[in-house]
Order: sequence, then structure tokens, then C-alpha cells
Amino acid sequence: MKKKMKYLFNIGLLALLFFTACKKDLTTDAPTAGINLINARAAIGDTLVFKLGDTCKFALDGYADNIAFWGGTPGNKYEYRDRAMAQGLPTLSFTSTAQFGTQTNTLQVLATNRLPSRDSATVVNAAWTNITARTPLATSATAVNTGNINLADLVSGINDSLFIAFKYSGVTGSTQRTWTITNYTVNNVLADYSFNLSSLASDNAYWTRYGNVWTPASARWVATTTALTIVGGAATLPTNTSWIVSKALYVGRVSPDIATATVKNITASATTSYAYKYAAVGKYKATFVAYNVNPNQSKSTIKEFNIKVIL
Repeated sequence: MKKKMKYLFNIGLLALLFFTACKKDLTTDAPTAGINLINARAAIGDTLVFKLGDTCKFALDGYADNIAFWGGTPGNKYEYRDRAMAQGLPTLSFTSTAQFGTQTNTLQVLATNRLPSRDSATVVNAAWTNITARTPLATSATAVNTGNINLADLVSGINDSLFIAFKYSGVTGSTQRTWTITNYTVNNVLADYSFNLSSLASDNAYWTRYGNVWTPASARWVATTTALTIVGGAATLPTNTSWIVSKALYVGRVSPDIATATVKNITASATTSYAYKYAAVGKYKATFVAYNVNPNQSKSTIKEFNIKVIL
């Protein structure tokens, strides 16, 4: 019995040693890719100068499984690859039309950064700021665009939220007005690009409606991918107060920047050149990231070029 137990123990030990040896993690070498910018018109310190219309030509040697190029243009900056929040200027813009009837002051545009819940009582009693005076509104079927309305004073920081509401009022006794809102956008405007926080096309399912008149259905706000609409009733219909409120808009939100191009991937043969043309005058930091990767390990190298494009 002891011999049998010893035999089984030895078999188990050998199996464990074999499993441990087979489980060794895969490794990879660091990329050896060399990258040089070969056709600059001039060099000023560490900055390479090109004229607008020139093609920047990069020579590549060595090897890497993958090479990505970041041109340093808006949306394609390597230093912002992990950025999800950035302090910009929150702006609102929309186009309105008003049809039928002659009632005045029937539409208010409101905003708040405090809306603890979405029930009707909370919405009606929230600390709304009336921003109608900032938003030029139509007085007829002729469309009027607001331009970009600055909302920075309504938020306190990069992590703040913002809610936009349209409040409609129609009074019984005369024809109530019909309002249509199109081209609605809220943006986080940064120095070099604008990130869209809300639009009708992306958010039509997230508007919340409140009102005291629900018959006919046209007496309430209707949200589609192209418009917010409320159809005013005839003179005999009851006084109508109707709200439509946006989702929470997080004013500091942005998309992480992405690479301009994949110069090489693991399935492609080694490449010896890459060319890129800048579309505008300016200063850019072009970045190449070469990396080798497997399920257990990743190794990368970075090469940067300061580029100035002049007329």
C-alpha cells in the first residue's frame, strides 16, 4: 500500500511539474522600427518646417508587428488618447418656427444643473434658469436660428450636468400656437474642436414629457430624430402647459482621440515608408507608436516629430 501511495505521489508531482513548465507565459521582443522624417524644407531647433501642400515623407526600417500614426490634428493627438473629460464651453443651438394664432410668450427655454429626479413635481419645482432672452425665437413660420448660446454660467465644473427644457403655454379662448424645434445641439466647445453632447438624432428617445393636457395627443410635445413639435389647439381647447426635458448632459465629456492611421498591422509585411499631408497651417506633434503584443505581454516604442506648416 505504501509503495502504491509513493508511486501515485511521484506521478502527481511529475504532472504538476509538467503543467507548470507548459504554463510559462509568452514573451515578446521590443520593436526595432526606426522612423525618420526625410524631406523637411528646414529645421528650427527641434521643429521641422514644411509649406502648406507639402507631403511629409517618413522613412521606416527595422521591424514592428504594429505601427500607428497620430498626426497631431484635432481628434488625432496622441497625448489625448485616454482623455474622457475636458473643460470647454457648453453651448446650445437650435432653430424654431411658430405657426398659427397670435398668442405671445408661449415658449420658454429653461436650463438647470440640479434635477434630483424626473417626476413631474420635481421638474416643475426645480431651480430652472430662464434662458429665453438668450435664444432668439421665431414669431412666424419663418425659421429663426439661435446661434451658439453660451451656457458656461449655468455649470460649476467639468463634472457638472446640465438639463435643457422647453416649456409650452397655450391659453384657451384663442388659437394656440404650434412650435417646431429643429437643429438642436448642445456641444462642449474646446479650443481646437467641438464635442457633441446632445442632438435630436442621437437623443430623441431620451426626452421626458410632462403636461396637463394629453388629449388630443398632438397637444403634447413629440420628439423625433429631426424635430421637437407641439401642435397648439383650437380656441375651444383647454389651457395647456407642456414640458419636454432633455437627458442629463455631462458638460465636460469628450471622446478620446484616435490614431490618424494604421501604418502597419501584424498581418502586413514590413513597410519602408509612410506619407502624410497636413491640410492647414499650424504646429503639430506627429507621433508614431510601434508595438509588439501577445496575450501576456506588450512592448512599444514611440517616435515624435515637431512639425510646423507655413504658407
